[in-house]
Amino acid sequence: MQKVLSDNRCRVIINANQKGGVGKTTNTTMEAIILAHVFNKKVLLIDEDMQGNETSFMSKTYDVIEFPMSLMKAIEEGDLTKAIVNLDENIDIIPGSYDMRKMVNFLIGKFKTEEAQTFYLSSLIDKIRDDYDFIFIDVPPSTDLKVDNAVVAADYLVVVQETQQFALEGSNTFISTYLNTLVDDFGSRFKTEIIGILPVLLQKKRKLHEKILETTKEKFGKENIFGTTINNHARLELYGKFGVQFEDHWDRTMFALYTDIVQEMLERMQLIENGSDLDNYQYKPIFYNPKIGKVTALGKEIVVNGSINRS
Repeated sequence: MQKVLSDNRCRVIINANQKGGVGKTTNTTMEAIILAHVFNKKVLLIDEDMQGNETSFMSKTYDVIEFPMSLMKAIEEGDLTKAIVNLDENIDIIPGSYDMRKMVNFLIGKFKTEEAQTFYLSSLIDKIRDDYDFIFIDVPPSTDLKVDNAVVAADYLVVVQETQQFALEGSNTFISTYLNTLVDDFGSRFKTEIIGILPVLLQKKRKLHEKILETTKEKFGKENIFGTTINNHARLELYGKFGVQFEDHWDRTMFALYTDIVQEMLERMQLIENGSDLDNYQYKPIFYNPKIGKVTALGKEIVVNGSINRS
């Protein structure tokens, strides 16, 4: 692979959006799998959504059906390690379940101050950071105390935006209102950085897509928009139903696409950590050529380790 981060400390990442159905869980899954099986990094997934979609996704992918303890139970016991389930080499999960509905009341009952309530999950994650290179938290499409806990625990956010007008407005609200509220409430203790905005095209309306993408660049600055766009590939829908696999040309296309996304994530994080300006940064995909819709020569060299490689 190309560049990686210059040190070995753990980074906690969230794919964020207040709206459901924009591919947050799919993106989280693919990014985690690419880091684990292509970049050979140790990865943990934390499923904070009570619907447990991430847990279901990974269960289908790795054929794991037993999860002895839920995230909520581990939070109540103050020890996340009790709920960690190994999925495959380099990748673990803490499963989500419907009992996550209890989290807000649990936090309010356990702590008296808003700050203590908000930073509890962060304190638990800090205890396991040394065990991983990356931790992903899959969050529900809301902005309650439960999501606050995840966001303040994260080092980085990727804002996932569907290329529709209301989604652009939602991204603006999420960034300018929700995140700024956390800054106002907790000041310098809230250190989460935005990596960038990742465009997701769910409908093949090219002209509308391009118009909103240009508007997004004007609104947030083109340097803050990922150079790779997620298209509505049928293969991604199959992954949601049957799990991720690596068997044929279409799988290789998806892995090349997401390897570009992960590569850009790493480069953006490195620039932020170096204190560099993103003004002149523009990622050019090297594993998948979106203009012609084909995997590049470098993309064809991607080696996928682990049980998902059934080719």
